[in-house]
Amino acid sequence: MARITSRTSVVSSSAARFLDEIDELVGEPLATDSRFIDLLEATPDPHAAALGLLRVLEAAGESAPQFLSAIRSGAGEDLAEDELDRALLRRVLAVMGTSEAMVDHLVRHPESLPQLVEQSPFLMISTPAASAAALRRDLLSAVGADPDSPAPTADHLGDEAIKDLRRTYRDAQLRLVADDLVAEAPEEIVDHVMAVLSDLAAAAMDAALAIARAELDPQGTVRIAVIALGKTGARELNYVSDVDVVFVLDSSTNDEQRELATELAQRMRSILSDAGAEPALWEVDTALRPEGKAGALVRTMSEFTRYYADIAKNWEFQALLKARPVAGDVGVGEEFVETLLPLVWEAASRQGFIDGIRSMRRRVVDLIPAAEAPRQIKLGRGGLRDVEFSAQLLQLVHGRTDEEIRTPNTLVALEELGDHGYIGKEDAYVFSSAYRFMRVVEHRVQIPRMLRNALIPDDDEKLRILARSVFTSGSRTGARLEDTRKDYAKQVTRLHEQIFYRPILDAAVGVHGAVVDAHNRGSSMQAAADRLQAFGYRDPQGALAHIKALTSGMSRTALVIKQVLPALLDWFSDGVSPDAALLAFRRLTDSLSSSGWFLKMLRDSGLAAKSVAEVLSLSGYASELLLRQPAAVAWLDNFDNLKSRDSKALAAEVAGLLKRHGAASITPIRETYSRELLRIALRDVLDVGDRAEIPGDLSALMDLTVSGALQAVRLDLDGPETPPYEFAIIAMGRWGGNEIGYFSDADVTFVFRSVGEELGAEDKAKLSKHVNKVALGLGSRLKASDAAQGVDLDADLRPEGKNGPLVRALSSYRAYYAKWSQPWEAQALLRARPVAGDSGLIEDFTELIDPLRYPVEMPTKSLTQVRTLKARMEDERLPRNADKRRHLKLGRGSLSDVEWTVQLLQLQHAHRIPGLRTTSTLTALSVAAEEGLIPTDDAEELAAAWQLATNVRSAVMLYRGRTAQSLPEEHFELEATARLLGYPAGGGHELEDDYLRTTRHARNIMEEHFYGF
Repeated sequence: MARITSRTSVVSSSAARFLDEIDELVGEPLATDSRFIDLLEATPDPHAAALGLLRVLEAAGESAPQFLSAIRSGAGEDLAEDELDRALLRRVLAVMGTSEAMVDHLVRHPESLPQLVEQSPFLMISTPAASAAALRRDLLSAVGADPDSPAPTADHLGDEAIKDLRRTYRDAQLRLVADDLVAEAPEEIVDHVMAVLSDLAAAAMDAALAIARAELDPQGTVRIAVIALGKTGARELNYVSDVDVVFVLDSSTNDEQRELATELAQRMRSILSDAGAEPALWEVDTALRPEGKAGALVRTMSEFTRYYADIAKNWEFQALLKARPVAGDVGVGEEFVETLLPLVWEAASRQGFIDGIRSMRRRVVDLIPAAEAPRQIKLGRGGLRDVEFSAQLLQLVHGRTDEEIRTPNTLVALEELGDHGYIGKEDAYVFSSAYRFMRVVEHRVQIPRMLRNALIPDDDEKLRILARSVFTSGSRTGARLEDTRKDYAKQVTRLHEQIFYRPILDAAVGVHGAVVDAHNRGSSMQAAADRLQAFGYRDPQGALAHIKALTSGMSRTALVIKQVLPALLDWFSDGVSPDAALLAFRRLTDSLSSSGWFLKMLRDSGLAAKSVAEVLSLSGYASELLLRQPAAVAWLDNFDNLKSRDSKALAAEVAGLLKRHGAASITPIRETYSRELLRIALRDVLDVGDRAEIPGDLSALMDLTVSGALQAVRLDLDGPETPPYEFAIIAMGRWGGNEIGYFSDADVTFVFRSVGEELGAEDKAKLSKHVNKVALGLGSRLKASDAAQGVDLDADLRPEGKNGPLVRALSSYRAYYAKWSQPWEAQALLRARPVAGDSGLIEDFTELIDPLRYPVEMPTKSLTQVRTLKARMEDERLPRNADKRRHLKLGRGSLSDVEWTVQLLQLQHAHRIPGLRTTSTLTALSVAAEEGLIPTDDAEELAAAWQLATNVRSAVMLYRGRTAQSLPEEHFELEATARLLGYPAGGGHELEDDYLRTTRHARNIMEEHFYGF
C-alpha cells in the first residue's frame, strides 16, 4: 500500500487503495511521490481525485504513460527528468477531485486528455483561444462548417455531428474548469469565466444552427438570428443554466420560409438539449418570447417591433435589457438590437413599471420552498438576484437620460452606477464583491455534476468539500463558507432594500422627472413650467432657474441631485410652500455640496430625503434653523436622532463648556441651545413622539441655557472687589409653567442678596449696580445672532413693572409684597419657578412668595378684582378688529380663559390641596378634577381647548417663522397649520371647525366656573 497511510492526511484509506492501483497501472511509483501526495491532499476531495485519476488512466489505456509523461518535466529543463510539473499535476488533480462530470467526459473521450496538459500557455481565459471568435471557429470547425460564411453549414449531419459539437464544447469547458479551479483568487477571474461560458454557449448555438441548416436549409434561404437574453445575453452565464433565447427573422420572410425557420429553431434546440449518446449541453429556453409558450417560436423583425410597441408587458422590457445577438444572421441580429433596445430605456415611464418589478422580485422570494430559502444563493434574500435586480432597476430608471449606465452586464453596470453617483462607490464595491463571491460558490456547486443548482448543501461533508473548492488558502472550512456567505447576504439585503425601494425612483419616471430632464434634453421649458404650476409652484420660472442651477454640469453633486430632485419636487408640492422649499433646498445644497455624506443620504435614505422635503415645505422656522446648522440634516436619516436629549447629558455638556471656556462659554452655550431647539422643531414638524411634550422640552432647554449663561456672565463680571452675593432667576408666565412655545419671550424676575457681613451704604449701592450689570449683560449676551438662536429675557412682570428696579434684593421683595402686593401679582406668582442661581436664595424666595400665591383664604374683594381684571383685559387688550372666536390667547375659550379659570381655583384652594401648588396649567387642572373642584368632563374640555390653542400657536410659528395672534384665515397658512398638526391634505377647514367648536365649549365652561354664570 502507498506510504500515504503513514502520513497525517485527509486522504482516506480507500483513496490510498486507488493510488496503489494507479502505481500498478502505470508501472511506476507515481502515487507515492510526496509532492504528488501534497497536491492530492490539497484538492477539495482527495478520495474523488484519486478515483477520478484512476478512472481516467484506465480509460486512457496504452496512452496513459504518455499522459503521465506530459505531466513530467512539463516546464522543460528546469526540472529533473523524474520530477513532476507541479502546476500541471495540480491542474489535473483539481479537475479529478472536483468534477465527476469532467472525469466522465475524459472517460468517454480519453483522446481529450491533452486538453488538460497543453503546453505554454494552457490558461484558456488568458489566451486568444478564449475569445468569442476563436470559440466560434472551433465549434463550427468541429461540425465542418465554414466560420467565414454568412450562413455556416455543417458538412456532416445527425448524431455524429451532434456528438462532435458536444464533445468539442466539453473539451473547451474542461480547459475552463481547470483554469477556474486552480486560480489563486477565483473571485477576481469569475467575470472572465462567465464571459467565456457565454461565448462558448453562443458558439454552440451557431454550430447547432449550422447542423440544422445542413439538414433543413442547405441553401441558406432563411435569414434567422438567435438573440440571447438573460445571463447569456449579459455575458454572465454560469456553468449550467437554461439559455434564454428568442428567434428573429428578416421582415421579408414569406410563409414558406417562416415554416422552415420554425423547423430550424426547433432542430437547433434539440441538437443542444435532447438526450443522446453524448449528454445534452443545457436547456434552450424560449419562454421569454412574445406571448411566452403560447406565442410563435419565430417572428419577423416587424412583428417584434409591433409587439413591443403595443402589447409587451412591463417585465418584458426588463428581460430585453440583456438582449444580444449570438448566432445566425448578423444583420438581422443587429437590427433587432438597434430597433428594440431604445424601447428599454423608455419603459420605466410606463404605468406601474417600477411596482411591477418590485412585486416580481417579492413573488420570486415568496415562491422559494421554506426549507430551501436559507440555502438559496441565487433567488433567496441577499442572493444574486437581489444584486441583479437592484442594478437593473437603477439602470432602467436612470438609463433614460444617462447612456453611460446602459450595459447588460451586472458587474459592469455596478461599476458605472458607482462612477456616476447612482450608488455610492463603497456600495458598488460591496455589491460587486458579494456578486463575485456568490458566483464562485454557485459555480463550485455546479461543477461536480454539471447540474443546474444554486443550493448550499445541508450535508456537513458536502459543505466541507464545497468550501475547499471555494477557498484556495487559509481556513477552508464549511463554517468559513457559511459565515462569509451570510455576511455578504446581510450586506446585500440591506443595500437592496435601501436601493430597490427608493422613493426617488418612482418620482424619477413621473412628471417631476420630466421637469428635471427638460433643460438637459432640450425639451419644452414652457411645458415644464406648466407642469410645475399645476403642482402648486407659484413661480414656475423661478423654480426652473433653481432646478437648472442645481443640476447643471457633470459634477458628482449635480449627478446625484438629478436623481433625487424629481422626488423632492414631488414632496415639496405635497407641502404648502413648494417654492420656498426649493429655494431652501438650493441654499442647503450650496452649504453641503462638498459633503459626500449629504449626497449619499439624499440618494440612499428615503426617510431622510422625504423628511428634508417635509421640513422645507412646511416650516419656515425649522428651515431657517436648519440652514444655520446644515450638518444637522444628518439627523433625519434616523428619527432616533430627534428624540429628547437626556437632561443630565445636556447639563453635563453645558458644565463641560463652562469648564473649558469659562466666561467665554456664552457662544457655545447659545450654539447648544440652537442645536437642541432645532432638534425639537424637527421632531415637531415630523410628528416624532408626543407633541404634548414639546413645551416642557422647550422650557427645560431654556432653563439649562439661561442657567449656564448666568454662570458664564458671573465668571466674567464678578471680581475680587465684588461684594459677595447670591443671585437667582425666577421664570414667570409660560416659561415658569413649563409651557413655553417657539414664540414665547422668557418672562423673568431677578433677585439677589448680599452674603456675609452687613454692607455699608456705599457697598450696597456698588452691589446693586453690579447685579444690575449682571442682569443686563445676561440679557444682551443671550440675544440671537446670525450664527445662533437667542433667548429674549423679559422682566416686565417684576414688581412695579418697567418703573421698578430690574434686579431687586430679597429684602426689597419682602417689603414690597408686605405693603403693595395686588391680587394680580399673587396670580402672576402662581407661575413663578426658580430656574437658575444660588439654591439658598431660591429656597428663601420660594418661602417668601408661597403665602402670597397660596393664600389661606381669598377675600371676596380679591375675587372680584380678578374677575374684573379678566373682563377688562378681554375688552381692552384684544386688538381692534380681532375676531374673538379666533384669537389664540385672549379669544373666547382660548388660552387665557383656561389659564385664568385654573389659576382662580389655585388661589382659592391651593393652601389646602398641595397638588394645586404647581406652575403647570394642565397639572393643576387635572388635580382640580380629581379633588372635585370641577367636573372631569369640564376639565377635559378645558384641557383640550388649551392644548389645541397651544399647538396652533406653535404650528403657525413653525410655518411662518414669526408669532401669530389668531387662528389663520388665509388659506395657505391655515392649511400649513393643519398639516403641521397632523391633519390630512386639505384639512385646514377641518382644523378651523375643530378649533371653533372646542373653544366655544371651553368658553361656556369658563363662564360657569370663573364668572359663576
